[in-house]
Amino acid sequence: MAEYERISLDVANGVATLTFTLPEVANALDIDALKEVMDALYRIEKRDDVGALVLTGEGDKAFCAGINLKEVPLDEGDAEIDHHFRYKAMWWHQVMHKLTRIRLPVLSAVNGIAAGGGFGIVLASDMAVCVDSARFLCSWHANGVANDGATSYTLAKIVGFRRAMQMMLTNQTLEAEEACDWGIVNRVYPQAEFAQHVAAIAADLAAGPTHLQAMAKERFHMGWRQSIEECTEFEIQNIMDSLAHPYFKASLRRFVNKEGRNDQVKVRLP
Repeated sequence: MAEYERISLDVANGVATLTFTLPEVANALDIDALKEVMDALYRIEKRDDVGALVLTGEGDKAFCAGINLKEVPLDEGDAEIDHHFRYKAMWWHQVMHKLTRIRLPVLSAVNGIAAGGGFGIVLASDMAVCVDSARFLCSWHANGVANDGATSYTLAKIVGFRRAMQMMLTNQTLEAEEACDWGIVNRVYPQAEFAQHVAAIAADLAAGPTHLQAMAKERFHMGWRQSIEECTEFEIQNIMDSLAHPYFKASLRRFVNKEGRNDQVKVRLP
């Protein structure tokens, strides 16, 4: 397991937990942190003992406040500022691409504020739950920059066009329950119960058929940009691929022999 300075990575019982460990800056990510996240994601996707990925932040105040603006070289001239943002965006975008493409279910466990790029990470995850003190906001316009963090890909698809524009144009902060109502998170839990619920959901995801979860994830991300004819063609290709996996015959035998449904596909969301 690699050693990191700005994140931590733990693997146990099929679940990889990646934690942003910069609570002194609300877990805002600098360039070195983004490099560490990418390294961790590359390592996770190659492990046969990982069936789900959990993203969270250290402490009880912040999940991730986006980019660390304190490292912007404000006194070094426009060219250096431009270069800094271009270089940082390259790393940030690679993280967003990998979260979307990694062939594992990704669960954001939002333990506090998720702002800017941190909010983008939540939106790019496959599922998200949050503590009842969590808050969500876009923040880009308040910082004088255009929206980023793949929100032009995710936000309107999750909350709808009007609500997406409302959040972005007004810099609205959503409290936890409202974020759940809008579909940004799947569930809200009290602080005292948060860790146990995250662990239960992650364990259920990790116990599921990862190859089928990956197929569904890929299809959902691709499907909204394709015609129905393209979608159904890719779906049948995935079905044929899934038939070759041992999981299929074992599941079919359980069904035919009336042995009950496969508990591995159940995910508890109390």
